[in-house]
Amino acid sequence: MSRFVYFLLLSNMAANLIAAGPRILFSKSEDGAIVAIIMGLFFGVFMNWALITSLKAFPGKSLPEILTQYVSGWIKVPVLLFLGGIWYTAGFQTLITYIDILLRFLTPEMSVYTVISMFVIVISYSLIMQSRNVLYMLELVFILFFPVAVYYVVKIYFAEQMNWDYVVLAMTYIDNPPSYLVFSTTAFYFVGAFDIIIFNSLLKKRMKFGIKQALIVFSLGTFTVFTSYFIPIGVLGFDDIENILYPWILTSDSIRMKYGVIERVVFIFLILFLAVAFLNIILHWHVAYKLFESVFGMEKLSAGIRKYSSMAAVIIVFWTAAFFITLKVTDYDLFLYSQYFFQLIPIVFVGLMILMLLVNRRARS
Repeated sequence: MSRFVYFLLLSNMAANLIAAGPRILFSKSEDGAIVAIIMGLFFGVFMNWALITSLKAFPGKSLPEILTQYVSGWIKVPVLLFLGGIWYTAGFQTLITYIDILLRFLTPEMSVYTVISMFVIVISYSLIMQSRNVLYMLELVFILFFPVAVYYVVKIYFAEQMNWDYVVLAMTYIDNPPSYLVFSTTAFYFVGAFDIIIFNSLLKKRMKFGIKQALIVFSLGTFTVFTSYFIPIGVLGFDDIENILYPWILTSDSIRMKYGVIERVVFIFLILFLAVAFLNIILHWHVAYKLFESVFGMEKLSAGIRKYSSMAAVIIVFWTAAFFITLKVTDYDLFLYSQYFFQLIPIVFVGLMILMLLVNRRARS
């Protein structure tokens, strides 16, 4: 399997470490979270296996190119429009979360309009970048930040404040019936690899997803979800953790580096994960833009006023939605809508895989 698929997977896992995911898991900590997390981990690996297997027969082709070749327009257009909306929302829920974190912890005096503009303008430029350059940027960010992330995770696992008795207490609720909300939220950690529906056009070799790849994906997911759920419980305690708005921010602020240049770990944490989240939004919105572009036939237009006008129209829609919704949505709304969105993910996956089964059958006949 291409290294870029692992990068896509990791970027989504890391970005959701402090977004709405952990808070949703904590909200069901006494109502079947443990069993649902385990089920979600196996389902996440299955999702990645099914995706890679369904694309195996189409090396070098994106999903819009595959659908154009094998299904009718009345199927292709609504499917790509719907998936474009899903990918836009995936990036958008991360964008709202990190804008809120910036305004609360790093730039409380700055205007919300300025913060949104900074994000949206830079991200908008990335929409029209070549997909190959987006992948190289992804690889560069991981090379630069991976050592810092490893240091941070090791530091927090061995911190004095980490009380493993709370972790054991949380595990005692393993006998409760599983929660679908936790199951779908855990599954969402694995959807980063689904960005490949566009980036597959750059991967010319057939990808393989065997036992080795399954074990790697399962290990990455288990480590990420275990860290996301149990570390804040170990540091902050099990009682009332579901009432904390950003448990990972508070967890980081509980850790100190005695001999470090920057004593408070929370500043390293915020800079590190803001970079990853920024990258994650770029990836999701780039995929959404490419899906919309294929629906409206923009990629077939030659360079000129008509092509640039179409690109500008799509970007303006992205901007308008980002400004309008960010200013309207409250913390409670974000938490509520994120739950609805996560619960939709397994259903979208099943629908997409049924469509790919149909496409593979037509390709073989």
